[in-house]
Amino acid sequence: MILHRVGWLAAVGALVVLPVACDDGGAGAGGVAGAGGAGGTGASSGKAPPMIPGLWAGQSNGVSVCFYISEDGLRLTRSSECNVTGPPEAGSSSYDIAVDLVGTDENGDRCSFELGFAGDVPINPATKSFRVSGIEAPGTNAMLAFSGEVTGETASGVAQRESGGSFCQVGWAASKVTQCDEPAIQTCLDLQDCCRAILVSPIFFESCNSVVLQCDQAECQRVLDGYPQCAPEPEPELDAGTPDAG
Repeated sequence: MILHRVGWLAAVGALVVLPVACDDGGAGAGGVAGAGGAGGTGASSGKAPPMIPGLWAGQSNGVSVCFYISEDGLRLTRSSECNVTGPPEAGSSSYDIAVDLVGTDENGDRCSFELGFAGDVPINPATKSFRVSGIEAPGTNAMLAFSGEVTGETASGVAQRESGGSFCQVGWAASKVTQCDEPAIQTCLDLQDCCRAILVSPIFFESCNSVVLQCDQAECQRVLDGYPQCAPEPEPELDAGTPDAG
């Protein structure tokens, strides 16, 4: 399972809720590939990463999903942080999705299946999309596939299962998981202290606090930099030209 650090929120007295959307139909971003293997192509080295690296995850309407983008931003790669279909100590995936009674197949039956993929999946740098098809589900005759497209800090796509004439296709959505570590917590609490000290309007303070609750160090620092009143006092400069007494 995916674990998120939320203990720090006791200091600000609120709970972060990450909204994600999920399409029960087949209208996800990025079509599923035809027969066989991973789709997409990598980019040449030296270019800026097309994607934000790290863990991406989402959960809504009976669908839990995660995937992990490599440090160079060019592929999905296996990580122990991506695991929604097994106990915490079990395996790791580059893409993992659990579907529980979502949508219907052509027979009117509810769709339920799991798909964990551990191999690398290239990301097409032009379309920012990825896809894999022709995955055999262990112990069954079912064939699985998934695809997705990343736009900024959000992603969406589809996963599908086909078995014995039964076909299920379910939409999924995810967003970048921010690492809420000690530096991020401290920077965001510094921002909150600043807002409490200088903002009189409750509306402006609530807007500031909404950034604090994201526990995103870069975003908290960006907003904090916009308040010069809260900038640290500069270190006093020593006068090198003054001779010592005696």
